[in-house]
Amino acid sequence: MRKEREKSLPEVLGEYARLNTARFHMPGHKGRGIPMYESLAAWDVTELPTTDDLHAPTGPIRKTQSAYAKAYGARDCFLLVNGSTAGVQAMLLSLGQNKRVLVARDCHRSAVSGLALAGHHADFVYPEPDGMVTPQAVEDALARQPVDAVFITSPNYCGRCADVKGIATAAHKHGAILCVDAAHGAHFPFGGTLPSLYPRDVDMFCTSAHKTLNAFTQTALLFTGRSCPIDAQRIQYVLSMLQSSSPSYPFMASLDWALHTATDWDMQAERMRVFQKRLSVANGVTVQTEALAGERGIFAVDPTRLVIDVHQRGVTGYAAYQDLYAKGVVAEAADMDHVIFITAPQDPQDWYDRLYEAVCTLPYGGQRAPHLLKPYAPPASVVSIRDAMLGDTTFVPLAQAAGRVAACAAGPYPPGVALFFPGESIPQEYVEDLLACLGAGGAVFGLKQKESICVLR
Repeated sequence: MRKEREKSLPEVLGEYARLNTARFHMPGHKGRGIPMYESLAAWDVTELPTTDDLHAPTGPIRKTQSAYAKAYGARDCFLLVNGSTAGVQAMLLSLGQNKRVLVARDCHRSAVSGLALAGHHADFVYPEPDGMVTPQAVEDALARQPVDAVFITSPNYCGRCADVKGIATAAHKHGAILCVDAAHGAHFPFGGTLPSLYPRDVDMFCTSAHKTLNAFTQTALLFTGRSCPIDAQRIQYVLSMLQSSSPSYPFMASLDWALHTATDWDMQAERMRVFQKRLSVANGVTVQTEALAGERGIFAVDPTRLVIDVHQRGVTGYAAYQDLYAKGVVAEAADMDHVIFITAPQDPQDWYDRLYEAVCTLPYGGQRAPHLLKPYAPPASVVSIRDAMLGDTTFVPLAQAAGRVAACAAGPYPPGVALFFPGESIPQEYVEDLLACLGAGGAVFGLKQKESICVLR
């Protein structure tokens, strides 16, 4: 007898919606209480005999995870409904507690909370200025101080990738597990001309499906590499502590949809290479290209991530973002010099015509030098990250925070990279940098109302 084909999560949810059952279960809208979203609300259910359980999957959720693991060349896959934040924290907590971790200083703020939750001691490795962490920097750090794990980010917000394979070699040589925050690289496995996530070399990595694939916001994926020493049961156990016990089924269904519609990324890469050449003739604009690989520790560049430098036009990236927004072209993010655009195969071609015209008509300002990143200077560590975040704290105005011990991470957002970490004495120059960012129209994470920041009393 032929085995019945296992149904996908979208199929199961669609069938349940068509049954028109009397729903005496969560959620409270009962599939019909939100008129403007009624078709989607019908799919918004709870754990039922056919819908599977995210925390102990045996049916359609397991099928989706297995399909993703195969597509990414990984050993295991876990669906995430709390974003890559949950994946980053799960990687760190899966190591156990009170471990020693070598952390790339350009990590996302979610790694800071993960370190605090696990009580890990963090050593830091610094990326090249405006670049990436190198294998040699990791090798040198591990030669000085053995650690249990290495944690890096690749690709970063601008699509710049580190030499992950080289870093994996250095980590494993010293007996350390390699964890990679690859939130911005969810699309990499779906194009032969895109950078690699190196699933045979990395022990654990997470990606944010919602950043580039056809999936709802908050959806992400956590993977184990082929030789990861941590078993799937341990990771599932940790994820059950971090993720909601009532996960969104539309979120998970969108992850299944995203996998089966992740095509044409090589086409998108080529489309962007052509567009980058077209845009490079615009006055006062410099466009990031793959030629950047080989500089400042950058091993590869995602050709689908469009980054333009506008400083030669005499305006900040923040001002350029606002001008583009007023013209109906909405970028992903901006910093002092750049505007960043996330592109995808589903973008209509006329959007690129609109983007080209909008960039060519950006205003001119006064001449100004580029906002070069200052060399990294580690602030003095006073207490552990965990003790700082969970200690006796108060809020002070950012302008008065120099010399205080930070109880949170803070830095420009995007990219969400901290200038100082919890437990470190806040340097005056970093206070000035953050105030300058705010004054130029940028955003700073870690601050509360009226530009206050959390510090130890």
